[in-house]
Amino acid sequence: MPSGFCRQDGPVFEDKPSKMEVFKEKIKNVKNIFKKKDTKNAQNQGYYGSLPDIEREFSYKRDSNPLTKSKDTKTLEEINRANLKDAPFDDPLFLDVIVKKQKASNYINDVQRTKNAITSLKNCIETKGDLQRFNGCVNLVDLYVRNLKGKYQNTEDAYRTSYREILTLNYHAKILGNLKYDANYYARYVPTETGQYSKTNINFQEQNLLKKINKTLLEINSET
Repeated sequence: MPSGFCRQDGPVFEDKPSKMEVFKEKIKNVKNIFKKKDTKNAQNQGYYGSLPDIEREFSYKRDSNPLTKSKDTKTLEEINRANLKDAPFDDPLFLDVIVKKQKASNYINDVQRTKNAITSLKNCIETKGDLQRFNGCVNLVDLYVRNLKGKYQNTEDAYRTSYREILTLNYHAKILGNLKYDANYYARYVPTETGQYSKTNINFQEQNLLKKINKTLLEINSET
């Protein structure tokens, strides 16, 4: 069929495509553009050919690696015995820093100071110290005990056995101090061979106080 026809008495007309045909042609052109792009990208992706033998290629690394090479196998006990040292439990720094011993409470710290004063009183009795030294030790113990009483008499620490023993010891120590002072004073006016001011009674009371001191120190040591 001819694309056009002629008339002797008019212009020449040509067949034109319809709007639907134009639209389909545009859709076809767009699809062709995306198809070309996908084909171009696909040419740069993927892998063609056989994969390399990685285990064979890198076997030299495995054989030369000291971590994977085990000619001499040692047990954990042998390694510990050869390389590890025993923990220095006799080292105070290790105990305080590594082991992290529990910190003592304020009560325990105050009791330790009182303990030192009580120990001084004990040494005075055992070495037969004079009256001045004895009363000096008693006054020192009383000073620490009054400090303990002021801090802890209304606290849970007041129910500790060591707290009660320290207060009881302080009471008897002051009684003996007054007794020795009176015996020294009245010795100038009245005989003191017998009775409460006699040396026999003073020595007996000192031995009783010494027993109370040892009992108190034992309670302190058991709580600290």
